[in-house]
Amino acid sequence: PAQDRIAHANYRGSARVSGGPGTGKTIVALHRVAHLVGQLPPGADKPILLTTYTMNLATDLRMRLASLIDPDKLARVDVTHIDQLAARVLGENTPAQHRKQRVSDPAALTELRQLLAELDESRWDAAFLFDEWDQVVLGQSLTTRADYFQARRAGRGRALTRPDRNQVWKLVEQFTARLDKLGVETWGQAAERAARYETDRARRITERPTTDHDLDDSSGRRSLTYRYRHVVVDEAQDLRAAHWKMLRAMAGPTAPNDIFIAGDTHQRIYDHHVTLGPLGINIRGRSTRLTLSYRTTRQILDWALGIIDTTHTPYDDLDDGTDALTGYRSVLRGPKPTLTGYPTWESELEGLAEILSTWRAGIANPTNDRPITETPDETTPRPATVDPTGRIAVCVADRDLVGRTIDYLTTHAGLTCAELTKDGPQGDGEIHIGTMHRFKGLEYQNLAIIAVTDGIIPRAAIHRYKTEDPSRYDREIRKSRSLLFVAATRARDTLAVTWNASRSPLL
Repeated sequence: PAQDRIAHANYRGSARVSGGPGTGKTIVALHRVAHLVGQLPPGADKPILLTTYTMNLATDLRMRLASLIDPDKLARVDVTHIDQLAARVLGENTPAQHRKQRVSDPAALTELRQLLAELDESRWDAAFLFDEWDQVVLGQSLTTRADYFQARRAGRGRALTRPDRNQVWKLVEQFTARLDKLGVETWGQAAERAARYETDRARRITERPTTDHDLDDSSGRRSLTYRYRHVVVDEAQDLRAAHWKMLRAMAGPTAPNDIFIAGDTHQRIYDHHVTLGPLGINIRGRSTRLTLSYRTTRQILDWALGIIDTTHTPYDDLDDGTDALTGYRSVLRGPKPTLTGYPTWESELEGLAEILSTWRAGIANPTNDRPITETPDETTPRPATVDPTGRIAVCVADRDLVGRTIDYLTTHAGLTCAELTKDGPQGDGEIHIGTMHRFKGLEYQNLAIIAVTDGIIPRAAIHRYKTEDPSRYDREIRKSRSLLFVAATRARDTLAVTWNASRSPLL
């Protein structure tokens, strides 16, 4: 009932739903789309946008929505991930000969390190400069040195004097010129450019009002109306400021039910901190929080909440306030998570193979000891059978560990595996294996998180910031906690956590 009220409400403007993992934010977003498309006047356009942060999540949303509404209504919804949307805008506004190849942040950071080495510049850390450029310069669409001198740097930690900003700006100019010469740009740059194009488009629309019949056609020509009547955003906590500027311009000025936002800042695994109000998205008085988890057991939930450290670390609400998981609970009961340390990586892999074999045997010979609800009137008891596509998974911190884990399990343990990629599972193996980032939005009956080892989670490289830049150190620790929190709350029934040598301090 709580989800139903949110999905079918009539809002005077933008609205937001928050809540911990498994509370049904994505379900609400999907039913919100179904409700909005049912209210549309007849037409052949796509006036509703459903977007999220990554490609695999967008694919999942499209599949779920297809099971919820009929094909005619589905055809009126544009389901795409946010960077694909930005790339589409750039494609419409950039001649083919001037288009740039997009590169990952790590690839761009390598170029910045090379530039600093060539300049014999040792005062500034490459990672700090890159974040300053990505979060402040691109995040606030700063185009001049004067703009940068006036920019707010809330939460950035290290204070910069005016001469400092002057030096940073010079290095940023040289860096962006280097990328431009190589014919490449980051996804952050792409988002910022797309936001500028859409903002300019919105300005021209306000200068020349048109009717609802002047819609974008299939040729991609610019129209004189806003792209969408309604925008629905899932996993909103991971979007950049430039993404929000683009979406605000696409939906036009504030109107009833213009932008609907689903997200949880406790699950923010990318370092994009945004305040929506200054970006023209007002959600005050139209925010609702869900508290009942339908996914995981109380035992797993209690352990995961200890990881997130909700009592000592404040989390924002995508605006000027704070968010909390107060009242977050589950009515499902099950076994406590198992935590096991091993002396070596090899022995940890042997232990993992034993865990997975036990789970496989349990699935082949199910018993009646599945988690149950304590108060059936609050939620529906678990079904006797579980979706076979989401039964067993192994979660690790990075791609290298994914490859090493798959190699061991297939070669030495005789298990079949499928790697989780941006396009979903690759292969038909029964055990899904991927990085923590790839598990966003997924759930599994049995989940193992391995190599939760000191120096891996969090990365050893961040410890130098403890004295050099305490604010950045705190942000990195918070991001690592959120990543482990997201991973743990993908488990529905059973969670196993292992490490080798020294366990992570986050445990």
